Amino acid sequence: MSDKVENKTDIPPENVEVEKKRYRLFETPVLRIIQTATLILIPLSGIMYVLNIHQRLGFTLFSEQYFGLFFALILFGVFLTIPASKKAATHIVPWYDWILALAGLTAGGYVFIYYPDIMLMIGQVTTERFLISMLAVLLVLEAIRRMLGLVLLGIVVTFISYGFLAPFMPGVLRGSGTAPDQLFNYLYLDPSAMMSMLNLAATIGLVFILFGQILIFMRGGDILNDIALFAFGRYRGGPAKGSVLGSTFIGSVTGNPVSNVLLTGNVTIPLMKRNGFSSNQAGAIESVASTGGQLIPPVMGIAAFIIAETLGVPYMEVAIAAIIPALLYYMCLFMQVDFIAARQGAHGLKPHMLPPFKGIMKVSWLVLPAFGSLIYFLFIVGYTPSLSGMYASVIALLTLGLLQKHVRRKFFTRVYEILTGTGKLMLEITVVLAAAGIVMGVTGITGLGFNIGMVLQGVADYGLLTLLIISALVCIVLGMGMPSVAAYAVVAVLVAPTLIELGVTPIAAHLFVFYFAIVSNFTPPIAVACFAAAPIAKASPHKIGFKAMQLGLVAYIVPFLFVYAPELLISVDGTQNWGATGLSLATAVFACYLLAAAIEKYLFHHLTTTKRMVLILCAAGLFFPVTMWEFSWIVNLTAAIGAIILMVAEWKSNNWKKKEREEGPTTFETQRQGG
Repeated sequence: MSDKVENKTDIPPENVEVEKKRYRLFETPVLRIIQTATLILIPLSGIMYVLNIHQRLGFTLFSEQYFGLFFALILFGVFLTIPASKKAATHIVPWYDWILALAGLTAGGYVFIYYPDIMLMIGQVTTERFLISMLAVLLVLEAIRRMLGLVLLGIVVTFISYGFLAPFMPGVLRGSGTAPDQLFNYLYLDPSAMMSMLNLAATIGLVFILFGQILIFMRGGDILNDIALFAFGRYRGGPAKGSVLGSTFIGSVTGNPVSNVLLTGNVTIPLMKRNGFSSNQAGAIESVASTGGQLIPPVMGIAAFIIAETLGVPYMEVAIAAIIPALLYYMCLFMQVDFIAARQGAHGLKPHMLPPFKGIMKVSWLVLPAFGSLIYFLFIVGYTPSLSGMYASVIALLTLGLLQKHVRRKFFTRVYEILTGTGKLMLEITVVLAAAGIVMGVTGITGLGFNIGMVLQGVADYGLLTLLIISALVCIVLGMGMPSVAAYAVVAVLVAPTLIELGVTPIAAHLFVFYFAIVSNFTPPIAVACFAAAPIAKASPHKIGFKAMQLGLVAYIVPFLFVYAPELLISVDGTQNWGATGLSLATAVFACYLLAAAIEKYLFHHLTTTKRMVLILCAAGLFFPVTMWEFSWIVNLTAAIGAIILMVAEWKSNNWKKKEREEGPTTFETQRQGG
């Protein structure tokens, strides 16, 4: 068997076993046709809406009518496709699921058909509308239970219960009372609740999930992985470095750490293990790299678009602001991987194990039109994110699909797989965002957000740092077991406004929450990315999780950095102080290098505990923002000088030891003594 790296993705990121357990796979032709048609209609309806096909055909359609149709297809698809429990039959649809699926069509179809009338009397809740709204919320709760588990269900049910009990709660938890009909009507139809999140799911979410699926099924993911392995595979720890880069590329498109681990980890984790990395290390590297993909522009997952919508700014501002923090995240991870490889004596891949240069050159340019067109339409032309993503998807489909001979032979099969795969992923994404919409709605209508803001302002009396630490812990706890999109959406409503009131810049406040919602994916005890990596690495998910925390340590530090040093968030309004940005970035990079060395116990050779402590202190001094305090530069300079002195001493010591090994102890001692 050849040792050459093989990375061909002819199947979706979900493996066959997961597919069988999670989704119904029908044997009856009629059921297969209904299921397939539903899954295909979900992306097709979105494509036609984003491209304004209805207007070109002379139809007038409110946006909410499309959201209603989209929601109807999602609910119908959930109850048709997802079994009620693990023990439920996967080859038939029970009678109760047919009822729920038809109820889902009714709940969404009502908005699709009657929204023009609803809009005219949005504040007058009829019995009919109350029942439909309550039905929609209850169906979402059942969909959450089936797709996302009891953790998120418990959170959403708690918030809905609070909506009824708010007037009877003690102290700061006391909120405004709302009649049941008004509450359910608000949660389902108000633009500040579920309808807002359905908007994101049905437009931006769908388009970028489609874009990611095109890259995956048209072998764009294989190309990106091959480029990463070819670039770094020959150097020490090459497979791990290639994994970091490849997972970054793919994770920035998928926006889903678990899918990313399943997609790239099946190749990179075994490769890292063969190169000398332990199972825990390989699983942790893949988990941290896959999770960080959501931080990399231009896509950044759906949560970044929610930030832009919430702040009322162009997405370009969010993407550009996120560049430097994302670089710090991956630079530190890259440095740690390098130190691990050096400490363990891991070598690069042999030339025959690398992807062939000629093959790379033939196909690597194919991914450029996809990403280039996305950047062009999004940042240069200034189209909306959904329209930019749609044009980029079409270009990616044509270039990747029609210009690769082996893909072209199965082009229509792959288009079918792209559409059904997008439909399946949209089931979960939409349910997640609907759950977030319910939480946002309850928070708004009861005044809970204002009350929590008052509590957090009390915490802020102990200093902004105390508030940030508590906010970070809240984000991590709420994010455990929840998709980062839902975790961000929930915490952003509760925490970000208070941070802004205390002087934190709006974009820094939301990115702070965003970061900690994301790192919960590799933070034990419920580190979902690590649980996905565990069976591939054949290791304990908890051990992988604790190693991932160590590798991703800088992700817990960077958000505090850009809150206290907002110059690290690049601004597009012309007010950027580039001198301060350059100095803050330089000290932060140096700090990351020292921190990585201290964590991995290696600089030029193995480090003692005392030297590691010195490096950690120097890193802390360099992380201290230059612009935070009048005399910050003294702290930075002292830390830099201390670190350089230690590094020079270690370098000289390492050279003496090398020379001693090469020349032998006797000759070496004689030379050193001048003999």
